[in-house]
Amino acid sequence: MKPREIDRRLQEADPASSSQMASLDLGPAEAALAEKIVAEPGSEGASEGLAMSWPSAGSRRRRSLVGLAGTIAAGAAAIAVLLSIGSGTSESPSRAYGAELVRFAEATPLLLLEGPGWRVQDIYEAAHGPNSPKSSRGEGTMEFVTGNPLPDESIRVAGRSRSICDPKARYREFGMLPAAVRQRKVELRWSHGSLEEALKTARCQPHPHGQSWTTLPVLGTTADVDTRAEVYANQGAPGNRRMTAFWSEGGYLLELKAAVPDLAAFKERLNWLSRVDSQTWLDAMPATVVKAADHDAVVRQMLKGVPVPNGFKSSMIPDEGLTTSRLQVRGAVTNTVSCLWFRQWGAARRSGDNGPKVEAERAMATFRRWPILREGAREGGGYPETLVKLVASMPSGVWQYGPHRWRLLPKAEGLGCARLGLPLVPRKQKLQRERGVPQLR
Repeated sequence: MKPREIDRRLQEADPASSSQMASLDLGPAEAALAEKIVAEPGSEGASEGLAMSWPSAGSRRRRSLVGLAGTIAAGAAAIAVLLSIGSGTSESPSRAYGAELVRFAEATPLLLLEGPGWRVQDIYEAAHGPNSPKSSRGEGTMEFVTGNPLPDESIRVAGRSRSICDPKARYREFGMLPAAVRQRKVELRWSHGSLEEALKTARCQPHPHGQSWTTLPVLGTTADVDTRAEVYANQGAPGNRRMTAFWSEGGYLLELKAAVPDLAAFKERLNWLSRVDSQTWLDAMPATVVKAADHDAVVRQMLKGVPVPNGFKSSMIPDEGLTTSRLQVRGAVTNTVSCLWFRQWGAARRSGDNGPKVEAERAMATFRRWPILREGAREGGGYPETLVKLVASMPSGVWQYGPHRWRLLPKAEGLGCARLGLPLVPRKQKLQRERGVPQLR
């Protein structure tokens, strides 16, 4: 039985809270029990039991007090259970979260990695809004770690290939975390995709060290495992393998990815996966995760110190519905506000109205002082490179990279403005209106 299941059963076996126990007046009951136990000798079987418990054999009084303590404890627990049932005040575990939040949780596969010392570090769930790509709806990723929190990898890649399935592709990476650190993380991804297509795509990926596939049991079914899932030529030495398992159940395509020393370690990680209820799943979310019920309050807090255009409302920040990481909410706040300013900037340039244009440029020029972006910078992520480049390009309206030049607004669409219902380019604005897609502004 896994540790979380043991804890749950112990809690169910003792439903009385500490405050309920403290409020019980057991003085008269304790006195009566003590008087009766001391006055009457125990049975032969009871004496043998006490002798086994105390091999050094103390006095009769010592044995009586031990028996008294156990009897009182049992009696108190029984009384507490009766009071709890009679008063009707005990709450079932499912009431710890609102019904809506429970429904959100149940929209995931409700799986946890329950290895010793492992916990959820982060979770990402794809957007569910009307402007989200249909292919991404129902997708999500959970990161499990053990030990100290793991920073995000900042990997640079050298090399290129002619196609995604180029068998001669040779990529090299720079910046990957050491093997011992990488092996403290497991990633679980779910979607509504096809297992057949996922396996086809995986076999098409670069395998610079050769492909090696096997099958392993997981949650009562069988997973196809890519035991040499490395895509970089300079990664994947003995003791530092990248493996991925693919399987499907309950309408989900599931993938578990991990860096491991060998196949036995990967099999162990698969065995740690457990199906849980929504209460247990929500309880496992770390403090860095923003639950749906707290979304609006977190958004309002994140907007402090951020300049916003006239007419802005915090409700414009999309609530993806499901539990999301603070990083994801921070990105939604930053991108929504930025898209609105770029939208105002573009409209002002087209109409020749210099006032709103300059206002947008000045507002975006303050982005390094926005508390939410400073928070990200302190966490080691720095400032978003795309945003830095976009803001620097606003006065000229031209995005330049080396000898190449592009108009700024199409590049700013990379913030996800169209998905947020805030397309910047007139052509996209017209297209969304024709399709009846809701427009925020």
